Amino acid sequence: MSKGIPAKVKKLVLARDNHNCQLGLPGCLGRATEADHRANRGMGGSEVLNGPECLVAACALCNGAKEDATGDRLEQLLDRGVRVLKAATNAKTRERCEMTPVAYLDGRVCQLRTDGTLKNLELVVS
Repeated sequence: MSKGIPAKVKKLVLARDNHNCQLGLPGCLGRATEADHRANRGMGGSEVLNGPECLVAACALCNGAKEDATGDRLEQLLDRGVRVLKAATNAKTRERCEMTPVAYLDGRVCQLRTDGTLKNLELVVS
């Protein structure tokens, strides 16, 4: 039985993302209070997906609404890397999270590292 995201990891993810919700769905509250799985763990899922590279900061509203996203909204979340499709195994899904960069709402594109740090890849200029 999964015990959920360890408090230490949640705190690390929230600090890494400056307590800013990285999903930005309609009605977003802005201030993140949750660490959201980039790949849905399903009913309990595997603790292997509880690493910081598999998580982004999210507000309570976006955390609950992300899995209901469809169509263009789902495509946008996938394109930004804040949503990652599950692979055949949880280990492969974790690898997918490690390899998929995240386009942050402030324009940064970063690789999420297993130690909870970010590697800036580029700056998106609009």
